[in-house]
Amino acid sequence: MNHLKTFWKLILIVGLLILAYFSFMFIGGGFGKKPVNIKAINDGNSQFLFAHRGLSEYYPENTKEAIEAAKLRGFTGLEIDIRKSSDNEFILFHDEDCSRLLGINSKICDLSTSQIKGRHILFNGIESGSYVLTLKELLNNYKDDFIIYFDMKLKDIDDIDELVSIIQSYDISGSSIIASTSGFVVFYIEYNYPGINTALEGFNSGKEWIYCLFPKNFKPDFLSSFAGKVDEKHISWLRKKDLISSRIVYDVDSANYHQVIQWGLKNLIIDYDSAMKVPSF
Repeated sequence: MNHLKTFWKLILIVGLLILAYFSFMFIGGGFGKKPVNIKAINDGNSQFLFAHRGLSEYYPENTKEAIEAAKLRGFTGLEIDIRKSSDNEFILFHDEDCSRLLGINSKICDLSTSQIKGRHILFNGIESGSYVLTLKELLNNYKDDFIIYFDMKLKDIDDIDELVSIIQSYDISGSSIIASTSGFVVFYIEYNYPGINTALEGFNSGKEWIYCLFPKNFKPDFLSSFAGKVDEKHISWLRKKDLISSRIVYDVDSANYHQVIQWGLKNLIIDYDSAMKVPSF
């Protein structure tokens, strides 16, 4: 008798969970594809290229020099990395620690903005004349020049709110993307700030089922991953779901560019070098 009661309790719990999930899907707009919100990327007949941390093959990554070079080369997309200093300033910096880029044994979040700017960035292990940029320095100089892909390395909700506030204050909601590996961060932005474009990073082949779990209105605007994490099966799924225009791949260089193009992918974060034959800008 007790076993029977336990069985029906489990059935009830499972039923309630299923009901809650479908209620959640209904409130979130149901199943289906979410349209791409950025017109320049929504043109499915042409490529859209982001310069990965600027022209980081030639200049220190995420610096004014790398970004200026990307602008002069004709890139209209820019990918940059976002972290914070100890005095809560958003800065353009990829690594959690400073050894590779600043040559010191410290976490970047433990240094103040003035301490960070007091050091030259290393480029290929050699001290350069470049400095770390703050986010506001970037936007004050280049907000009208690029569609900006913010690779958000922070997952604290207060940091997300602050970044969204900055994007809104610079009026670039329609020309920027906040990218995160966290599905929770993406869901939080889509729920609270539906006018902000998002990208779910790490969306590799084999993770297609994750996309189906999000209600339409809470889905990420874009799906991102390393180009090496894409295969033919994944491409077929993208085509079937009409998601090619919502797909972004990074780690694209002269070695794999043509393979990526053959797959029909068009939104690329490029590690540009002189050997790469890309369409004229």
